[in-house]
Amino acid sequence: MSASLRSGIERATGLVSVDLDRTTAVVAAMFALDALWWLLLYGGHVPMPGMGWLMTDAGIPMAAPGAMERAAFHVGTLKAVLGYAVVWGVMMWAMMQPAMTRFTRSYAAAYQGSAIGATRALVAFLGGYYAVWMASAVVPLLYDGILPGGIYGFTRAHTHAVIGGVLVLTGLYQCSSFKRSYLRTCCANVPAHLDGVLRAVREGLYHGIRCVCTCFGLFFLVMIVVGEMNLVWMVALTGVVTIERLPSWGEEIAVGTGLVSLVAGVIVLIIRPALPLAFTL
Repeated sequence: MSASLRSGIERATGLVSVDLDRTTAVVAAMFALDALWWLLLYGGHVPMPGMGWLMTDAGIPMAAPGAMERAAFHVGTLKAVLGYAVVWGVMMWAMMQPAMTRFTRSYAAAYQGSAIGATRALVAFLGGYYAVWMASAVVPLLYDGILPGGIYGFTRAHTHAVIGGVLVLTGLYQCSSFKRSYLRTCCANVPAHLDGVLRAVREGLYHGIRCVCTCFGLFFLVMIVVGEMNLVWMVALTGVVTIERLPSWGEEIAVGTGLVSLVAGVIVLIIRPALPLAFTL
C-alpha cells in the first residue's frame, strides 16, 4: 500500500470515533429494538384479529377510531383478545421506546457489576416494563365494552363532542400537578444498583406503571378516539412523550401541550370544524 493511500485511509477513519462502551451499546440496542417494533407493526408481521372482516365486510379503515377494538370484539374469542393485547403491546413499545432510551442508558450505567450482569438486569427490566404496556390493552377494551356502540360507534355518532371533550380532559391532565409530579420523577437519575433478575423485573413493572400514569391523557384519551393505527398521530404523540422526558424543560412541554390541547378542545366543541377522521373506506 502506498504511503499516500495509507495516509488517506487514516485521515478518513480519523473522522469517525466510536467508543462502544456499555451506555453506547444500550442506546444502539434501544434504537434497534424500536426499529424492530415499527417494522413488525407496519410490515404486517403482528396478527391483527378480525382485520379481514373489518376492511372487507365492515368497510372500516384500520386507522378509524375504535377499529382495532371493534375487530377484536367481532371475533369474540379469548384468542382474539390476547391477539389484540399483543398488537397493542407492540404498538406501545414502538411509541415508548424513544422516551425510554435515556432511562435505560442511566439504568445500565448505574449497574455496579459486569457487562453480562448489566445486560441480564436490563433485559429483565424491559421484560417487566413491556408486560405493563401489553396489559394496559385492557383500558381501550374496557372503553369499547362500556360505550354505547363501542369506541367506533360512539365517536362516529358524537364526533365533535367526543374529540373536543377528550382534548379538554387531556389538556387538564397535562397541566395537573399529578401528571407533572410523575413526569418529574419517572425518569429521574437512577441510583447505583446491583439488581438481580427478579428485582429488575419488579423495577420494570413499577416503572411501567408510572409511565402509563404519565402518558394516560395522550395515549388513553386522545390516541384511542383518533385511531390507534393512525400513523400521523402515532408519530406526533411519540414525539411529545419523548421530549416531555427531557430533564431540563419536560414539564414546560407538558404544560405547553396541555394548553394547546385545551384550546383545541374548546374550538372543536364550539366551532365544530371539519375533523380529519375517516369512519368508512
